[in-house]
Amino acid sequence: MNEFVETYPVAAWSIVSVLVALCFIVVLWEKVKWWWLNTWYSFPVIGKIARLARDQNSAANANGWFKAERTLCQDYKAFIQIQGEYDFNEKIAYLNKAGDNGRHATPILIWLLTVTLVFVEAKGFSYVLAGYTIPGASESTQNLAAYGLSFIVSVIAVAFTHFAGHELYKSHKSRNARRAWLEAGRIKNLRSRPMPLALPQSLDDAEPEYTQMSNRVGTIPSYVITWATIAFVLIVAICATYVRVQSANKQLDDSVRAQTSELTSKQNGPSGMDMGAKTVQIPDDDAKASTQADVKAIKEGAGFDQRAYWVTFGMLAFLFVFLQGLGVLFGYRWGFAGENSKDAYRALGYGKFSTYEDVRAAFTRVADKAQSKLEDLQQRMMVNHGDHGTGAEFHTTKTFNDFLNEVEQEEERRRKIEREKARERIMQEREADAERAALKGGSGIPAIENSAVAKSMLIAAVKPVVETQLRRSDQVLAHLDSLGEDKAAKTAYLKTLPEELYKDVLTALTLRKQAAEAEQNNRDSEIKDLI
Repeated sequence: MNEFVETYPVAAWSIVSVLVALCFIVVLWEKVKWWWLNTWYSFPVIGKIARLARDQNSAANANGWFKAERTLCQDYKAFIQIQGEYDFNEKIAYLNKAGDNGRHATPILIWLLTVTLVFVEAKGFSYVLAGYTIPGASESTQNLAAYGLSFIVSVIAVAFTHFAGHELYKSHKSRNARRAWLEAGRIKNLRSRPMPLALPQSLDDAEPEYTQMSNRVGTIPSYVITWATIAFVLIVAICATYVRVQSANKQLDDSVRAQTSELTSKQNGPSGMDMGAKTVQIPDDDAKASTQADVKAIKEGAGFDQRAYWVTFGMLAFLFVFLQGLGVLFGYRWGFAGENSKDAYRALGYGKFSTYEDVRAAFTRVADKAQSKLEDLQQRMMVNHGDHGTGAEFHTTKTFNDFLNEVEQEEERRRKIEREKARERIMQEREADAERAALKGGSGIPAIENSAVAKSMLIAAVKPVVETQLRRSDQVLAHLDSLGEDKAAKTAYLKTLPEELYKDVLTALTLRKQAAEAEQNNRDSEIKDLI
């Protein structure tokens, strides 16, 4: 690499500049995509609006839309995160109860710093392992093998430290919840039930904060990865230091041996001092004493170098351990403890939106830009139709909000079909459970044989059971409605239900809430159109 930089400096710095530019593009990728979309649409002659304006074809089954209009709206819709206020508040509630509100995923710059540390560690390990990786191989082969092995070790170390930091953070949350539970006197269970993001987050509003956190984070701290990381880092640091020390000792021994041999050979040869035209002979005792003094000086110098090596290698080992500790700190500082906190964070725009007003502001910014581009496209389509078209009528009255409303209606239609299918599956599962209970003589139905006649008898016996279950679910829902806004009373009542009836009621509540939310979205769309 050094030879390449010295031989081709322009190419080397060009590569470095490209890599730096790529790093900035990765960090600012969303902004880069938004800038490029607007730039490419507005580009003259070959821009996307200029090309789409020449397309006069209507979209298939598009209710008055042209293909060019729908293409533009689809491109801008990719930058809009459509979600209702209820969904937004559900994600915020999950993060709050999990103790992750305000947390962020690991930033790209931190990952770049981690990769840089990996490269530095790999280079340091390669110098240590170069001579011992493949004994007998050429120096270039040994260096390549050492780079590969040291890179693997460094990547494993970074992965271990990152997950160890995340494990420590999650265990810290679990310990805090357990400590609060113990201080409260263990009146209730530490964890009432799992609370994934798919369930309404208000189901455990009546529970203490430590129970709400345990429902989403867990109750048992774990330190398996942490101890494995400590063992791995210590083993690598000790082994690398040992190899460095032994390699330095070998070099010092070789150097001392070579210098001592040279002095000994001089002593065994003719000893004397060159005095110009004459050579003055030095007595053997004096020559021997001089040689011994030189050997002693060489050994003392080697001892000084050896102690300096030991201190240097100790500092390198400390630096390696410190870098791994920094990786653990990064893993602890960023990331989430809740089981679905990362999904909630992603749904909130990766931390861009802290309130629903931020969502609406971002929506308005994109919608206004999309509407501006759509009007530009429609105007150019009208001009092109006037210059080249032959049709009698040509109207472009659609707006970007019309497109979004149609998308929402289509999604609601699909959700309705999915809810109907889910209800059918639930009915089939309940019927199958009742059939199995009837065959075994459970649920108050006498056991019958598995035959053609028995099957018809079984169906006749199962239907009343299923209908009874549905009536009981309706009765529970009616009782919940009668409780009004008393969430504590509702929660207490739900806990008294049998497990099977509880599941039926929970499913019915979820479907009813989704239907209510869909109705609210439709009303919002109507109001938005009116104003």
